[in-house]
Amino acid sequence: MDGHLFPDSPSLRRTINRHTKEALIDTAIRWVTIHAITRVQEDASDEEDYFDEFIMELDERPSSLRTMSLAKYKKHIIKRYELMRDKPSSNRKKVIDRMLAVDWRTGLNSSQVAELDLTYYSQHPNLKNWKALKLDYGDSSGANTVQLSPLKIEKSLSHHLDPYFKNHIQTLQDGQMIWIRISIHDGLAPNVLPVSSTVVYLIWFTNSEYILTASIKKEWVEFIMEAIMRVFKAEELEEWPLTGNSPKSLSELLLQKDSQGAQSIYRLNQLDSNPLSGTTKKRKLEDPRTNYAQGMEDIQSEDMNKIVRRDLRVAKDFGPNDQPNLSRVDIQLNLPYTEQAKDFELGRLNRQPFPVKVIFEGSNVIEGIKSLIPLGVATEAMPKFLTNLHSMATNKLTVDLDEDDEDGQRITKG
Repeated sequence: MDGHLFPDSPSLRRTINRHTKEALIDTAIRWVTIHAITRVQEDASDEEDYFDEFIMELDERPSSLRTMSLAKYKKHIIKRYELMRDKPSSNRKKVIDRMLAVDWRTGLNSSQVAELDLTYYSQHPNLKNWKALKLDYGDSSGANTVQLSPLKIEKSLSHHLDPYFKNHIQTLQDGQMIWIRISIHDGLAPNVLPVSSTVVYLIWFTNSEYILTASIKKEWVEFIMEAIMRVFKAEELEEWPLTGNSPKSLSELLLQKDSQGAQSIYRLNQLDSNPLSGTTKKRKLEDPRTNYAQGMEDIQSEDMNKIVRRDLRVAKDFGPNDQPNLSRVDIQLNLPYTEQAKDFELGRLNRQPFPVKVIFEGSNVIEGIKSLIPLGVATEAMPKFLTNLHSMATNKLTVDLDEDDEDGQRITKG
């Protein structure tokens, strides 16, 4: 698919128009050095390569663009884009027109289109809903033995998908995340861009067994999952009960399950670097009225001891740091029938649980639950299936409460 070119079209302009003027100029300058460009046509005048306002701003006007060496011509093109960067009258549309009508007028190749698409979504990952997958290696050391570079992933994944459908694979490394874009071209003419529903996005957290995926068409799921298992040399690929819009938060939940909440201070190195030093100043305690009464003397706060106990409970359960972002948590509570539930005699005799479904939704559910205690809405000792959400790596729970033990809870993920 790399040899196919996609000429100027409304769909291509929608893809490229999502980027800023500055980002497009940086991209064009990089492309000039790594991708083939189209030069001034044989029957064209030298002026065709210029926008009028730039003619006199070059150090010197070349005698003939057509006879210029390729290396010198590319330097000339790069200087043109740099001039467009500093010119207020040169807006994003002019940059796009320059790219699609002059320097790559025969079309962008698959890698260029994929780069534009991947760069955009890596900068706006919250536009998609991500689902977690777990690679099963059959032993604990499998994930650490798989060493895959972005280029190797591209070649290997394309090799395993080629027998099933035409495809193009592109990767992008963003810190500890490798973005993978699978574009399906079955049934399309060589120069027609695939629609968004035929593009699959994956994120692999390097040196881990976890992958995120956006939606995949049902008819492709089996082939893509099988190809992923072969690329990563895994025995199975199972769906993990965790979804969300923030890959960063999902990575924290999946990879740092044992260092969330109060334990996060160790992961983030928020400790006294010299605990034996005698020069440590005593920390000045904050006046609780600052948070609960905004420092207004005419507002009478409730029992200060109760407020302090609430703050200590929050610190014990959630720690001092911001919580990972989960926008939704579904909890299935199976409550026992008690002696006080006189209307449920048959249920008590059969010992069948009374099911209750609770759904939390918001910009950050765990932070919202955390805030219930200091606000006095929840009791100080909240159920552990709520206070441990940051360490469960799931947003779907089934909780069975023990009829004979009020504190007894059996928590199942999913």
